[in-house]
Amino acid sequence: MQEARMMESKGKKVDEIHRPRMIPRWVMELAEQEKGTDPCFIMAKKLTESDLNPWQNRLIMPAGFVNAHLIPFLSDEEKAAASLLDDDGRKRKKPSSKAEGSKKVKLSDGGVEATEEKEKIKKKKEVGRMHGGLRVPVYVGANKWKAFVVLTRWDSSNCTVLKGGEYSRYLARWSGVKKGEEVELWGFREGESGRPCLVLHRKGDAEGN
Repeated sequence: MQEARMMESKGKKVDEIHRPRMIPRWVMELAEQEKGTDPCFIMAKKLTESDLNPWQNRLIMPAGFVNAHLIPFLSDEEKAAASLLDDDGRKRKKPSSKAEGSKKVKLSDGGVEATEEKEKIKKKKEVGRMHGGLRVPVYVGANKWKAFVVLTRWDSSNCTVLKGGEYSRYLARWSGVKKGEEVELWGFREGESGRPCLVLHRKGDAEGN
């Protein structure tokens, strides 16, 4: 019985990810105004407190929607910029010190032995991997406010996020979105440039559809 309930719950999540969505009228009008491609659905989410915390300064994107909709929307070059090129739904493995060589060197001053690779690993931990990310415009709400944010995936948590840039000011504060509110993220490509654009749609916005 418990197994059957788990399967039913999993099926509902899959249906929520893949079920057909109606494009909000204002989103379609925006894409036409920008001479862009037809909008495609990216994700839906009920916003959490951390999504709206200006100190966190990021929106976490659910993995199921990322794999089903965001990945196919991006080009290989864009996926590489966002650290999504090698996406296979699994968490990246951190480099193992055992996998690295352990070449020993003698220090000239005291004859104490050290390893080159340990020093490299230590420096890598101190510096960390730089997350540049893919800079994308996000239009917010039917008033079409435009903000620039960064799309990337974090190695530590394997989370795909929209972060930085103007996120905390425009999306977390001025957009009027609240904790528990369901929003949809849509995408289209601008006409001449072909660059990806994202659109944050509030379910309460007048959409006329």
